Amino acid sequence: MSLAAAVTVGGVVAADYAWQLAAHHVPMLLIAGCALATYATVHITVRRAVDELRATTHRCAIPGCRFRIRLVNPDPGESRRWQEVAASHPAHV
Repeated sequence: MSLAAAVTVGGVVAADYAWQLAAHHVPMLLIAGCALATYATVHITVRRAVDELRATTHRCAIPGCRFRIRLVNPDPGESRRWQEVAASHPAHV
């Protein structure tokens, strides 16, 4: 899902940007470079945003401790295991 959304959004934004540059008679190689850079930026941003929405974060329960573990799409067993690690980690930062 996140890959398809990132490819679609990145492609649409890059194509629109290329179309606007072509309307101003920008050379084709420059259009290609700008469109690819725009695609890559939007693609990565959308992927990270979707991953952030699906992420699970476990924090240490001790007040003032900043220890945390962030997991993307964990299964219930893995999530529980990391929750226990966060609750009983040896170093408090």
